[in-house]
Amino acid sequence: MTNIFIIDDHPVVIDGIRSVFSDGKDKIKVSGWANSAKEALPKLKRSHAKVVLLDLIMPEFTGVEFCLVIKNQFPDKKVIALTGELNPTILYNAWMNKADAILMKYCGKQELIDTIHGVLAGNRIIGDQVPDFDYYLRSNGKREQKLTPSEQQILNLLAKGLSRAEAGKILGTSQNAINFHCKNLFKKFNKNKIVAVIEEAKRLKLI
Repeated sequence: MTNIFIIDDHPVVIDGIRSVFSDGKDKIKVSGWANSAKEALPKLKRSHAKVVLLDLIMPEFTGVEFCLVIKNQFPDKKVIALTGELNPTILYNAWMNKADAILMKYCGKQELIDTIHGVLAGNRIIGDQVPDFDYYLRSNGKREQKLTPSEQQILNLLAKGLSRAEAGKILGTSQNAINFHCKNLFKKFNKNKIVAVIEEAKRLKLI
């Protein structure tokens, strides 16, 4: 019997996967679950699960970030990112954070079973329905999702140490507009602080 652990902030997803494997016919058992990374960490320390199904988009601490924590603290556990996220930047970051596989949440039962067996056999797997992000792999992450001219201008100014208000004055735009573009930058870079966005943009040589 293969034990798996689920981390997802939507209980309906956890309940659905538990139901799929409830009869034990596939020799896969959901032995634990959590609704957040914070809740999951102490449970994983006690868990004998060999495979973790991890949602990538969760509040407070994202699955993208937590994936690396799991791989570093529990190197014997395999991580399958099970997500509905279509943003190639997020998928790329999860892959670079050592996810053993990436699957879409709407994948079929057999694909999930095959992937569980595949990662346990030492393979890294990208599901059939996962959006193409291999150009990030080919370019080693240098082709980040394209920024709009406004986003690029704002990012350049903030990287120089200017505040959002100062950037708005220079560009002749409102504070609300600056905040709107910053929110888009957070989403594109999968970060929640502008400092982290700037660091990632520098790493990708966008500024």
